[in-house]
Amino acid sequence: MSKKIITVLLSVVMVISVVMFAVSCNGSTSVETTANQTETAETTTKENVTTAEVTQLTTEETTTEEITTELTGREKMPGHENVDFGGLAFLIASNDQGVGDPDWDDSNEWWVESINNDAVNDAVYERNQVMEKLYNCTISVDNGGWANGFSADVASGGGKYIGATTLTNRKNLANSHYYNLLKLDFNFDEEWWNHDYIDCFSTDGKLFTMAGDWSWHIMNSTWIVYYNKDVYESKFADTNIYQLVKEKKWTWDVMINMMEQIKNDVNGDSSYTFSDGADADILGMVTSEQTIQGWYYAAGLNTTTKSSDDYRTSTYVNSLVDDRNQDVVDKMITMCNLESYEQTGYSNVPVALKNKTTLFGGEVLDVLRRMSNAEDLRVGVLPMPLYQEGQERYYCYAQPRGISILVVPTSYKNLDVISQFYTLFAYHSTKLVYPAYLNTYRYTYTSDEESAEIVGLILDSVAFDFSNIAELQGCRDFLGYLATIVSNKKNQVVAAGKRYTTTLDASLNEYKEKVAAVDDNY
Repeated sequence: MSKKIITVLLSVVMVISVVMFAVSCNGSTSVETTANQTETAETTTKENVTTAEVTQLTTEETTTEEITTELTGREKMPGHENVDFGGLAFLIASNDQGVGDPDWDDSNEWWVESINNDAVNDAVYERNQVMEKLYNCTISVDNGGWANGFSADVASGGGKYIGATTLTNRKNLANSHYYNLLKLDFNFDEEWWNHDYIDCFSTDGKLFTMAGDWSWHIMNSTWIVYYNKDVYESKFADTNIYQLVKEKKWTWDVMINMMEQIKNDVNGDSSYTFSDGADADILGMVTSEQTIQGWYYAAGLNTTTKSSDDYRTSTYVNSLVDDRNQDVVDKMITMCNLESYEQTGYSNVPVALKNKTTLFGGEVLDVLRRMSNAEDLRVGVLPMPLYQEGQERYYCYAQPRGISILVVPTSYKNLDVISQFYTLFAYHSTKLVYPAYLNTYRYTYTSDEESAEIVGLILDSVAFDFSNIAELQGCRDFLGYLATIVSNKKNQVVAAGKRYTTTLDASLNEYKEKVAAVDDNY
């Protein structure tokens, strides 16, 4: 994900005129000054700061001053000032697979009923209110719409829905009922799209799903490493772990060394195990079996890669057989079988962090929110460490369960409206929802502001694996067997890669055939 960490560039030098923004009912924005002026706008970072050069003539001299104003997302998107949807109602169908659990019901990325003092919820509400006013439209969600009529409406060409979002149905992404988004008027190189997602889901010139800065369920489902600050400072107070991350020195070896140094057999039974008791041992890492996949991806490995860097033309490549597999899995076996490393139920990870009985915990980013009400808990967030120094980037695996799939049905015929609506939705999400998400981690869920910068780095490091997300046979078999390899301490990954390659090839070819069969001449 090539998003950049939010940087607010606000500098005002000798304000010589009054700048006023007035948003009318039709969404037009005007700037009034007390002098003649010329304006130039340039876009920088996620905050899209606009620089206006104001020239004022006086009786003695001509002075050029620079005034910097911030686009807040509450005004029309630059270049789209004339957009008016004429009262159109934009309806999104969802699966309601969360069954009332807001953590796993992705409809709340698109619409919420009211403000409830949760920063992200309220930002979603504000974004929709702003868009409805600026562009003369309404936005709503049919929660459960997949079952309530979406499929029938699409098949009949009814055009009721402009999109549908779901955390399931991934095997059916290539479908003649969904638009090939690469043929519509989108510029997916713009910053408000999730670029790694676009690259992951595009193949052979076609793309049937997209994600952007509204997709905070993907963010929540990103696999990371937590650390308890009290436990950390008891041993490593002189080492700034955030600086290690920024300098790309946060590696498996560094983490393992810290794990081994911190372990403490508190109850004296000559073993190191997770416990919720008063005499619980101090462990280096508490996590679940799911993290096995996280380590695999953290090393820069993937079951499916792309044939080129151009998402518009690249195709899927089976990567189960990789020369690096043997060495990486050797190290996984060593690390995951250390005395200081405890693999247990996922619900025990926050317990160990809260009880200060582990230095590190492996879980998804959303666990930080779930621990936010714990008293006297000081935790920080870290990306999955680099396999070794020199690795190009961090890779934080996006857990498939949290990948929210958005499709646009071909039954919605107004192509211009489709590209306009989703572009505006993504842009205003970048301005309003994404900052609220980061600020929540800065001020609410962590005990230091620097964590927000690290969260931004983590979100820049999200790694997707198409075959895993699409639940393709071969991929799932291989990843499942990794856990067995690590548990048995017998590195048979090369043989496993060869064994499951044929199955994955068949699955990928089947999907490519579906893609090729979709006619995108709308």
